Amino acid sequence: MTEFYGLPNAGEFWHWTNALHFVLVGLAGGVALLAALLHLQKAKEARLFTLIALGLIALDLFVLWAESPARFRFTHVWLFLTFHPQSPIWWGSWGLALAFLSGGLLHLNRGPKEALKWVFLVASLVVLAYPGLALAVNLNRPLWNALMVALFPITALALALGLGLLLKQAWAGLPFRVFLGLALFLATLYPLSLPPEARAHFLEEGGLAHGLLLALGLGAFFGKGLAPWLGLLSAAGLRALLVLVGQWQGLGL
Repeated sequence: MTEFYGLPNAGEFWHWTNALHFVLVGLAGGVALLAALLHLQKAKEARLFTLIALGLIALDLFVLWAESPARFRFTHVWLFLTFHPQSPIWWGSWGLALAFLSGGLLHLNRGPKEALKWVFLVASLVVLAYPGLALAVNLNRPLWNALMVALFPITALALALGLGLLLKQAWAGLPFRVFLGLALFLATLYPLSLPPEARAHFLEEGGLAHGLLLALGLGAFFGKGLAPWLGLLSAAGLRALLVLVGQWQGLGL
């Protein structure tokens, strides 16, 4: 991303491609975590989930590259040539890279397998955590508050487990309902966590969509056949909504 946070008074600086990135990176991180856990358990499904995680990471990186005006200058290589542990973006870049590398080696059955399983696990946790942190540290955007740190990893796990259900993995059923329920609970509380001015803006710009996405998520607990689809739509939609509507800086800024 050429301009991750935008400048004061810059207005909207992210568009649908950036929202798509926040959905894809959550799905990629969640599936990578499931794959790493399956590898540690020596489960036969580990190979399938690793392949899916690799495809999602590659697709997410392509979206990031394609939406950047600097895509043919490759200026983002500096993220791997500098040391900025205080930056969530730096952590996210390395998390994606190490998840792809360790997952790829595991899929190809190359390298020290036990060590790679743990690298894959840690890297996937970093990928899960960094989007919410990247939003929460931006003090110029009052809609991106501390709740992002919890809401984004939880919705990511709901996405990954919903995909697991679509792949007929029975073990994904209970954790899918747990994480989706927790995501809906936090998303319901979210407007109440905002200052009055920010809450009014959120409800005006995204209140209807927010309500519809919560309703879709609740539907996942009642419509058995459609449950994974409803959960995926709800979790993905909430992530995209918070990214797009959250760009508001407040009156007078």
